[in-house]
Amino acid sequence: MQVPVKVIINVIITASIFLCILGGFIIVFIKLFEKTKKNFTLEKENINKEFETQLLKTQLEIQEQTFKTVSQEIHDNIGQVLIFVKLMINTIELTDTEAAGKKLQESKILVGKTIQDLRELSKTMNTDFINDVGLVASIERQLAFLKKSGLYKTRLHVSGDAHEMPPQNTLMLFRIVQELMNNIVKHAEAGSVEVEINNSHDILQLIISDDGRGFDMKAIAGSNAGLGLKNMQSRVALIHGSMQINSIPGKGTRVDIEVPVK
Repeated sequence: MQVPVKVIINVIITASIFLCILGGFIIVFIKLFEKTKKNFTLEKENINKEFETQLLKTQLEIQEQTFKTVSQEIHDNIGQVLIFVKLMINTIELTDTEAAGKKLQESKILVGKTIQDLRELSKTMNTDFINDVGLVASIERQLAFLKKSGLYKTRLHVSGDAHEMPPQNTLMLFRIVQELMNNIVKHAEAGSVEVEINNSHDILQLIISDDGRGFDMKAIAGSNAGLGLKNMQSRVALIHGSMQINSIPGKGTRVDIEVPVK
């Protein structure tokens, strides 16, 4: 049976229309895919730029805080020791060789201690040093500065094996801990500061607590949060972590930070 020519023509026209519609859908899909891919690439670039900006800001803030710490340390400790050494040398009587020898020996010990203190301070001025020694040692040094003041009892407890983290994560976490310790010094009126570092399989937990005067949690809720707190929260978020603050007036403050290590 022969198929009418008209039917064949209709089939060809229908098939052509279908192919045109299908081709149109494919073109639209490709354009949408390319647009989505472009938007994703731009978003990724913006995220990377934001992260790099925050990282640079963190590095500058660490340097600024370090300079303040170094300046205070030089003034309160190293400067005082050198003044004492100068006084001892000025009071040496060359006619009394025994007393002069003792004073020179004491001066030598004090100068040696000053040189060692300067070496320790020079290490804290370098952000690369923070990444080289790791988070635990950096926090330990920060606690040592507090303890050295004679105003605080400090304690550092570490559990589990330390995780290897990207340098920027270490820098971010150290800056957060440093900011919390600065807040304790400025506002808490505490007598002791404790830091716990718990390493689990996939989570790093940091707990910073003090026995200071505490505060009302409602005071930092929502829009009442200060710029320092918001900066810490944004830094934790940048490394995909979380931060929880618990404080009771008269009973101190505890800050829990959790960061995924993978």
